[in-house]
Amino acid sequence: MNVTFYTSPAYSNTLGEFWQTKVELVGYIIVIFLVIIWCRIKWNRRFIDRFAAKIPGPPSYPLIGSGLEFIGRSQDIMEKFIKLNEQYGPEPFKIWLGSSLVLNVTKPEYIQIILNNSNILDRGKLSDFLSCVLGEGLLTASVPTWKMHRRIISPFFNSSHINILMPIFNEKCTKFIRNLKKELRNPESFNIWDYVVSLSFDTICETALGYRRGTQDNDKSEYLDSMTKITEQVNARFTKPWLYPDIIFNIYGKITGLNQMYENLIKFTDKIIKEKKTQYAQKKKPDHSSLNLTRNGKKQRKVFLDALLELNDEGANFSKKYLRDEVLTIMSTGSESISLTTCFCILMLAIHQDIQEKVYDEIYRIMGGGDRIVTIEDTVKFVYLEQCIKETLRLYPVGPVILRHLHDDIKLSNYTIPKDTTIFIPILVTHRLAELYPNPLEYNPDNFDPEKVVNRHKYSFIPFSDGPRNCIGQKYVMLLMKVLLSTFLRNYSVHTKCKMSDIKLKLELAIKNVHGYQVTIRPRDRTPT
Repeated sequence: MNVTFYTSPAYSNTLGEFWQTKVELVGYIIVIFLVIIWCRIKWNRRFIDRFAAKIPGPPSYPLIGSGLEFIGRSQDIMEKFIKLNEQYGPEPFKIWLGSSLVLNVTKPEYIQIILNNSNILDRGKLSDFLSCVLGEGLLTASVPTWKMHRRIISPFFNSSHINILMPIFNEKCTKFIRNLKKELRNPESFNIWDYVVSLSFDTICETALGYRRGTQDNDKSEYLDSMTKITEQVNARFTKPWLYPDIIFNIYGKITGLNQMYENLIKFTDKIIKEKKTQYAQKKKPDHSSLNLTRNGKKQRKVFLDALLELNDEGANFSKKYLRDEVLTIMSTGSESISLTTCFCILMLAIHQDIQEKVYDEIYRIMGGGDRIVTIEDTVKFVYLEQCIKETLRLYPVGPVILRHLHDDIKLSNYTIPKDTTIFIPILVTHRLAELYPNPLEYNPDNFDPEKVVNRHKYSFIPFSDGPRNCIGQKYVMLLMKVLLSTFLRNYSVHTKCKMSDIKLKLELAIKNVHGYQVTIRPRDRTPT
């Protein structure tokens, strides 16, 4: 039996009108809701918008801000950023990164006010992007966490503790010289980066973590390869505001393999921590005298990771993630800082043969022509070598930018900068201001002659940042580089076909040379020029 339901046209029209009205009502509610949100955002940002309207800067567009200025390869971005600073001069100018206002500050007197303010220690959301590389270690931690971490870590980077590391520094540098011997037979130039980064990573592992790893014996390290690739991917996030939302960047990470590379880092750091925990547990046993000795039969030196495990045992309750993050930070930032500055310095000395010979004459005068190892007393006397290192850091500071996020308004000369502004301090630009350094693009170690230094503003040279949140490892880095460079130059002279004009910088998490660090080496005859 067929049953037919009859619906009158009037009823159908009424039903259709009902749903149409309902859809329209929902649409109106959504529009009103969005308008309210927009108005609230604009109200909350009214001080920032008023301030930004008075400050010059590149064009900005909805959602992407000034993102169009930073499209291209990392070296293109670096060039564009330098040109922006040339265009707007030393006074502050604005950059919109998405909806976030960034104020670019380069004058030393302004920088001093910002970095010395104990209430301006937060590095902001842009710095949070580093957490996918370093976790929440000392570099990226929130201010309360950073203060706690700093107290724990500081004793291991004071002068007295660093000085006892000299035997390890000398051992690693001797091995570095031995590994380089095969390049004497190489008629072509080679990239010295691979040798230097292996040495620095190996040294950091042993001196800070008590982990003896022969990375100098391997052609490649999975850890170092993963770190290099990760920094390239994270750099893309800094310059592309559409990757700022975590959900989008997580998808990006899966597509690019970033997540897998991070797992490689985690695997290695967990291995170090596990081994150190095992050693620590053994030392707590009644009979552990043999485990208190190093390979040379001397009493074992306490390292940074030892201290963390002891504090954990005393009730600090550090999580596995906390330990991992600090290990990641020390290994990554330490090896990167040492490697980049050393490679740039070697390249500078290869380009400027007269300066190289002057450095060698100083080393020969202090150490003679023998094979004795470098001492602490020697490093204090390496005055001109230190000037060369500092001049390298002036032209090529490892960390190109210092970030600070304001939680309160601050007064800066004629400016009152509103809270929620991010301060962008491009060290590279400050170090190249012509009013501070005549012929700023030339490599001139005499810029750090004591008489010239005393006549310049203190904050005209800040390669390790400054103020309360400066780099904790700067003494360590400088000492190791002195030992490494003096040992290298005693054994080899270094040469290159590269010119200063050939150096092209790319902006990643650190400043690097696009073309690497191509040099050739020749054995020294151990006599001064």
